[in-house]
Amino acid sequence: MRQSENMRSGDHNHDPDHDHDHDHDRYRGVGVRQAAILVAITLAVFSATLSADFVYDARLQILTDPFLHDPGNWLDVVTFRVLCRDVLDFNRPVHLASLMLDAAVWGREPFGYHLTSILLHAANVVLLWLLVRDVLAQGRGAGATPQAIVPMLAALAFAVHPVVVEAVCEPTFREDLLAAAFTLTAVVLAGRHAASPAGDFRRAFGCAACCLLAVASKESGVAAPFVLAAYRGLFHRGDRSRFWTVAIGGGLVAVMAFLAARFLLEPSPSRIFEARPEYPGGSLWEAVKIEPRILALYAQLIVCPMNLCADYGGISVGHLPLWAALVVLTVLAVFAAIAAWRDQRIAFGLALVLVPLLPVSNLVPIYRAAADRYLYLPLAGVACIAACLLDSAWVNARESRRQTVVVAAILVIVALALACVGRQAVWSTQLALWEDTHARNPASFNGANGLSGALREAGRADEAIAMGRRAVELSSGQRGDAWMTLALALDAAGLTADADAAAAKAVELDARLTDPDGRVAALAMEIGEAEGVKRILARRGP
Repeated sequence: MRQSENMRSGDHNHDPDHDHDHDHDRYRGVGVRQAAILVAITLAVFSATLSADFVYDARLQILTDPFLHDPGNWLDVVTFRVLCRDVLDFNRPVHLASLMLDAAVWGREPFGYHLTSILLHAANVVLLWLLVRDVLAQGRGAGATPQAIVPMLAALAFAVHPVVVEAVCEPTFREDLLAAAFTLTAVVLAGRHAASPAGDFRRAFGCAACCLLAVASKESGVAAPFVLAAYRGLFHRGDRSRFWTVAIGGGLVAVMAFLAARFLLEPSPSRIFEARPEYPGGSLWEAVKIEPRILALYAQLIVCPMNLCADYGGISVGHLPLWAALVVLTVLAVFAAIAAWRDQRIAFGLALVLVPLLPVSNLVPIYRAAADRYLYLPLAGVACIAACLLDSAWVNARESRRQTVVVAAILVIVALALACVGRQAVWSTQLALWEDTHARNPASFNGANGLSGALREAGRADEAIAMGRRAVELSSGQRGDAWMTLALALDAAGLTADADAAAAKAVELDARLTDPDGRVAALAMEIGEAEGVKRILARRGP
């Protein structure tokens, strides 16, 4: 009797706040460990990229262009005054600042640039993990309490998906990582807002600032305030505090002001942006007819990333007629609408997919009609949807079913990780990149022209000549840069007469090629190429 009384007395004197604090600390400790595991796996999967070379545009922006390496440009970048200057990525000052930080530390060594991008990707993985945890906690009729492993699985799928390789492994495509980082940060910050009449203005201003930094990283960052609005509309409709007015309204005003400055202050004419982007197919109507096929391609790349390419073209969607693309998209839209109607968390995931795709949907001309990097932030939305499906009532109805689904998800992630490592090898050297691009898209002029130059640099002159002739053929013989690439390959093989003839044809088509240093300044030619062109032109005399 006395023992039971003592026990009851102990229960009576028990401090629930102490238990709450203990549970909170334990939960926080588990969270830290999970975040550390996500970072470790991301770094391990992308470790091979640390030894990769500079490829693609990085050779021009980091190795050729002196802008990043001049400390005198810092003031213009941090004040956004660079919007007035005729420099590469003048419209992306946050992106420029990140590259300039690397340049200040690493100079022209690729290791540090790759390390920064990988760390930034790892940070985005953690941000997505936090966001998925918050979204799952908003469950409306979602069955069992969300499993701790579900957000980790979603974040890991995003971390190792081969589609992200382009953005992570090419430092000058880091703009997509940065835009995603600030967009996800804005939503994670907003998710930690506690409704109160007084508001939460520091966090609200932080959200608005993230919206500005997102669009200053890349124009597609315009999606940030709209993603915030979707989050508020789906999960916090009853919150009437001024927090959302400041966070969303302030973010939208900042984004619109930046875009207005970007277009009003844009230098014209530009020696770097000599040609304006065009609609795929040549007109808005043709672009509207092509875009469904591009979107269907994107859906396939996310579900089955088997035909990733650095330069998509007509051949990438040529096998898919417009009617078939519309059928695929209609089926996806119907299933998405049903899923979103049944679970508002999936509706938010869809917003995170679709809103960032709008700026790159070719309704406004862009330089590249389709690219893997455009899918970086939308893939985070796909991961969020996958997490909601894993946390659905149907999956949680039976323990055996839940375990089977989790095991299947882990196997899919392992397969994605292996494909991700393989894709990184493609982006490790200039030769590997262009060999893969030409193999996947034989009709790509950029692929053939780039491969000719890479083969010449590798000392394989005969193959470089053959590929140079292919580039001339793909351009219908009407591009001076193709003829000059062929001239450099012929010269490397010792065929000086043929090289001189090809160079003469190049200059005939494009008189700007008579000034190699000017082409280097316009970032249309690398320094090594310019030296070869000078040597060939010197033989022609004045």
